[in-house]
Amino acid sequence: MDAKNKQQKLSLGIILILIAATLSSLGQLAWKFGADGTGSYAILLYAIGFLAAGAGMFFMMAAFRYGEVSILQPMMSLGFALSILLGALFLNESITWYKLLGTGFIIAGSILLGIEGNEETV
Repeated sequence: MDAKNKQQKLSLGIILILIAATLSSLGQLAWKFGADGTGSYAILLYAIGFLAAGAGMFFMMAAFRYGEVSILQPMMSLGFALSILLGALFLNESITWYKLLGTGFIIAGSILLGIEGNEETV
């Protein structure tokens, strides 16, 4: 496989894994709202959460078809960074310096993995 084709496949894998991380985070947010709700409203939110998380798993499995697990799986950690943002926006959770620092490490690690994935193997 030529380098350009390999890079295109990895780029597709990264896009798919980012979609997976987003859907997983949205599913967890729906579960949290469901846990705080009551009756049929809570059941609906749980169902939406399961659908979103299930779709996230589907996208994650599809991503593994196009890239290396050692690069793509750690990128799922971007879902944690998104969860911190969603928690602050929708649940009034505080964003502390520790959370910002940890999120910065997650994002930096994902960027480094993306760069490493585009490098030629020795």
